[in-house]
Amino acid sequence: MDRRSFVIVVVIGSELLFRLAYANFLLPMGPPFDTDAVKLLYTAAARVAQCAAIILLALDLCGLKTESPRNEALAGIGVSLAFGTAVLLSDLAVRPFFPGGWLSLLLSKQTMAEPMLFFLVGCVLGPFAEELFFRGTLYAWLRERMPPSAAIVLSSLLFAGLHPGFAVQLTGGLLFASLFEWRKSIWAGFIVHTAANLSIWLIPWIIDIGPR
Repeated sequence: MDRRSFVIVVVIGSELLFRLAYANFLLPMGPPFDTDAVKLLYTAAARVAQCAAIILLALDLCGLKTESPRNEALAGIGVSLAFGTAVLLSDLAVRPFFPGGWLSLLLSKQTMAEPMLFFLVGCVLGPFAEELFFRGTLYAWLRERMPPSAAIVLSSLLFAGLHPGFAVQLTGGLLFASLFEWRKSIWAGFIVHTAANLSIWLIPWIIDIGPR
């Protein structure tokens, strides 16, 4: 078994163990283990453990290394601005014909009891761990075995299938995998992923999307 294959098995196994432990041991204990803060902290612990496993086992294979962090940052910021602008303009363009815009079909206002913790876990740590695994490890493993277009689609379907909101997540997966194929590094995708998660949270409040 090569190192990428081993890392994939380790991460999937750890995810199953973390989920089983929470569902069968912590959650039945009730308060305070069923609060949003504890759920976020537990998720953070799982993602830190998975990132550590990937980095320790395959530092040179997971897309962390790059010749120019500055260029990766610029690429990520540029794609984030371009994609975000296109999404918002398309939503505004249809509002005269479709009240509420098409984003109202996909997004809803989310009230967070722990906004700073949610930002750190959902918009920083989560995207970093997912880029390390889904693009730096899983996509790279698929890319060795099939053409890039097939690897992009398959990895994106797997990514979306493990998240709520399939259409939004599939779009994100296709974008992030395409960025990894272009940049050969996770950093541009990480920046776009962070911006996307933050936007999904904030946009319904900024442009007044009501609850579905």
